[in-house]
Amino acid sequence: MKSTVFSSLALLAAGSLLFTGCASSSQAADGELQSITVGTSELGPVEDTIAQVAKEKGIKVEWQSFSDWTLPNQALANGESDVNAFQHLAFLSVFNTAEQQDITPVGSTVITTMGLYSDKYDSVESLPQNATVAVSNNASHMARTLFMLEQAGLLKLAENVGIYPTVDDIIENPKNIVFKPIVAQQLVTVFKDVDAIVVGSTTIDQALSIPRDQALALDDANAESAWPYVNIVAVRGEDADSQLYKQFAQTWQDQRVKDAVEADSKGNTVVVDVPVEKLRTTLEELEEVARGLEK
Repeated sequence: MKSTVFSSLALLAAGSLLFTGCASSSQAADGELQSITVGTSELGPVEDTIAQVAKEKGIKVEWQSFSDWTLPNQALANGESDVNAFQHLAFLSVFNTAEQQDITPVGSTVITTMGLYSDKYDSVESLPQNATVAVSNNASHMARTLFMLEQAGLLKLAENVGIYPTVDDIIENPKNIVFKPIVAQQLVTVFKDVDAIVVGSTTIDQALSIPRDQALALDDANAESAWPYVNIVAVRGEDADSQLYKQFAQTWQDQRVKDAVEADSKGNTVVVDVPVEKLRTTLEELEEVARGLEK
């Protein structure tokens, strides 16, 4: 159970550091800019835009790029970075629980949408009785799938199902949908073999050149059920109230950053603005689930 919930979130393979900087929120050389070191997993046009917007806010961003997703949180916890921006809350909950850390969000950034796609049908209504839908066998992904299908009107979940519902929580399934759990990376390979698949919109766009506007349904990026998958700007617990880091997190709300994210992801990733207290409450709930699975 533990491995199926979190295997796709906590990548344990060792990786190599592409760039290392020393974290120090200090006055930069150019004027009154305050310099911060930000850990991330990639660099591109979006990061360039963020850095420009941050500079206008008096913040000089020094990016620290890592090739292994396990490393940015370690660097933050060790004081090698000031903040990081690469992960969603579910991923962070695994790290905090396993490493007994208190890394916490100071703002939301983006979420990548998930959709229901079919090679045979062009609408939710046209899906037949007993339709076979391929889904990820990872429990956290399955939970997001169930919430999305409920939003689409294909099923109904029991009340108070928590963050990670399962198929056992389905109380209405009018089309008698048959779920076919498989490894997430293989979902696009069975696209033509089943009635539909539920997959990340970026994944199917990159693999099969199917844009998000061809999805039969997309999850609501702003729904509470999507909060575990919201990416964040994260800091050490001791810096949770830092106005500097909160101000940096707000750069994602600038229209230029939103436009850069949309262009870079072809609309598959969107900027979201979830209140910090909601992010922290969601993280606490996720960590509670993680601790329960460790017992």
